[in-house]
Amino acid sequence: MRQKFGQHFLKSSEKLKLISEAIQIQAGDTVIEIGPGHGELTNFIIAELEGLKNTKLILIERDILLIPELRRKFSTALSIGRLEIIEGDALFELPKLAERENIKNLSYKLVGNIPYYITGSLFRVIEGLKNKPSLAVFTLQKEVAIRVTADSPKMNLLSASVKYFANSELLMILSKDLFSPPPEVDSAVIRLVTLPEPDVTPPEFYYTFIKALFKQPRKTLLNNLKELPEFGALSHDEQEKLLSGFGVLESSRPQDMHISAIKQLANVLYTK
Repeated sequence: MRQKFGQHFLKSSEKLKLISEAIQIQAGDTVIEIGPGHGELTNFIIAELEGLKNTKLILIERDILLIPELRRKFSTALSIGRLEIIEGDALFELPKLAERENIKNLSYKLVGNIPYYITGSLFRVIEGLKNKPSLAVFTLQKEVAIRVTADSPKMNLLSASVKYFANSELLMILSKDLFSPPPEVDSAVIRLVTLPEPDVTPPEFYYTFIKALFKQPRKTLLNNLKELPEFGALSHDEQEKLLSGFGVLESSRPQDMHISAIKQLANVLYTK
């Protein structure tokens, strides 16, 4: 089994079917699969498309040597226009796809087995999309998946960043033995459901806020936030009063905050 670009191919038909079902494909959906490899998951997604009107699957594959096999394997779906294959890097191709007229005005969803080294970059790309997917199902390194879906008392910068634009949930753990070649660690499948655009806090302020909040996780939340100008400009009494309004003690750590309190505090500071 040829491996390139950090790929590990899931070989369990049972798990592949569960992942395809987790996408919740409906009539009118466009599904974009990142890194299909040999088409292990693609088979199950195409089966999910059957009987649904105006549905389409787009594959983004960076490894040019895998493209001929994908074209041969899914020649029928290609011939009837139900499948499109793009050779390229998803980090560059995804923003272009999201702005296509036939995708921009319809619901689209993402799915993929994401190599560890591009995970952070991919989330940043999605965060920056004006036209975000309605839903995404990703297979990630288990440790990263747990961090993305964490909440208090294990909140962290990555989770707070992703939860700005989506609700996240951990769907299943995948043993490393289910992959070929097997990675060094287990994986997990997460689902992100995109939230409506926030009413108050713009992304630039929110991300600056959470970077200050989690800058030094071992320090108290109060001390971390003092480095943020909008918070540091308040008197000590005002700072304590503001935090206590969200049920936060002076001795609390950043990881103790629930995502709803983080968003509300960001909104309050932004409006000030």
